[in-house]
Amino acid sequence: MNDDALTIERAAAKFIVNFSANDIDERTLATLKGLIKDQFAIQIGASQLPWSKKTREFRKPHAGRSTIVGESTKGSAVDAAYLNATYGHGFEYDDFFDNAHPGCAVVPAAFAIGEELGATLEETIVAMVAGYEVYVRIGRLGSPAVLNVGWQPHSLFGNFGAAAIAAKLYGLDEEQTFHALSIALSHASGPTEYASTGGSIKRVHAGICVRNGIESAELARAGITGPRRFLTGNRGFYRMFSQKEVGDEAREIFAPETANFLPGLSYKPYCCCAGTFPFIEAMERFKARAADIDYVDTKIQTMTDAIVGTRNAQIYNPRNIEELQYSLPAQMALAVLGEGNGYRSHRAFLEGRLDFGPNSAAMAMTQRMKLQIEPSFDGKYPYFVADVTVHFKDGSSEHYFQERAKGSPLIPYTPEEHQAKLDELTIDVIGKDRSQEIFALVDEMKPDRPAADVASLLAFDAA
Repeated sequence: MNDDALTIERAAAKFIVNFSANDIDERTLATLKGLIKDQFAIQIGASQLPWSKKTREFRKPHAGRSTIVGESTKGSAVDAAYLNATYGHGFEYDDFFDNAHPGCAVVPAAFAIGEELGATLEETIVAMVAGYEVYVRIGRLGSPAVLNVGWQPHSLFGNFGAAAIAAKLYGLDEEQTFHALSIALSHASGPTEYASTGGSIKRVHAGICVRNGIESAELARAGITGPRRFLTGNRGFYRMFSQKEVGDEAREIFAPETANFLPGLSYKPYCCCAGTFPFIEAMERFKARAADIDYVDTKIQTMTDAIVGTRNAQIYNPRNIEELQYSLPAQMALAVLGEGNGYRSHRAFLEGRLDFGPNSAAMAMTQRMKLQIEPSFDGKYPYFVADVTVHFKDGSSEHYFQERAKGSPLIPYTPEEHQAKLDELTIDVIGKDRSQEIFALVDEMKPDRPAADVASLLAFDAA
């Protein structure tokens, strides 16, 4: 093929370079404000968790102008983005699109670089939306296959999203931007074994891919080049990570007339894998009869099984927080027992206040959940669904099917519900006044305001 042809790779680079404030419509902007608030709140709350503190001890920031959440010392953009992204992905509470988590990559990367460069909010959010779109558009063509193979989608797509943001804010030309994306391929990694046998490294996946993406752009700016067919080559992204063919006809996903995907994001109402969400809400319907349950038959999608189902070694005996957050039977048990599946219940487990021992009611209920893969669901539903049949001790049974869950575009948060999430993550850490100030500045979103005016409010001494 002629190297000058409009390949999907070239189309992605053109998209980034040409993206402007005119491409952010009112719906996209409204969603973006909600995403930024969601990410800021999670970064603040999760910055206080054990693995976040250990990551901060490990990462010694170089001097710079970018805010690191939870401290007055500033650091280089790449170091601040690494830490803030790790916090933003720190407790399974961040937004998702398909099977991945764009917010914890694009929000920290854009603000860290924007603050370092003295960029305005408009310049920062233009790069942020461009990065989000590149992340999701590359990801859509590979999902859910990458998850089913065993990769964490975020660890793959986040490299491209962060590279796009850095290329945009650094003002790279189309050729340099192309190579920034191409170099990002060399960083793609991140298996999902943490879902099976634990490991807090999963929390750091966001920091790793954001660092990689920023440095990919810096390498391209320095003159390093990458392979021309980084997405569609014989050893390119799609064949290596999703084991599928993607051709140049897919470049239409980067066409200027393609609507932004950002308004289709989902927020997380629960601190666990999104694959459990419809099952949580299905089981909540049976709380009044929890004591009468004999067992529960569930039909699950292949992608559900791949991340919270039978491929995980400890779904019936979660021993740590990661295994609990990625156990479908355990999350169903917590829901039907009324223990809750949100921030406070998982903090309680982490701190030893929620009993999940061998003789606990939660463990007993977990054993009653029986999983079966239903292949027909895979082609019919590109999003998570739940099919449960609850069998009672008196011999009766009741079937329930749940499509999607609270926080998705079809079952959106109310403003009050989202604010409650923001408050529970922030007020105990920084107080109500500082929390309200941060969110008010995001809602105001004055285009010519320096990004640093907003980011600097994330520097604090924990209450």
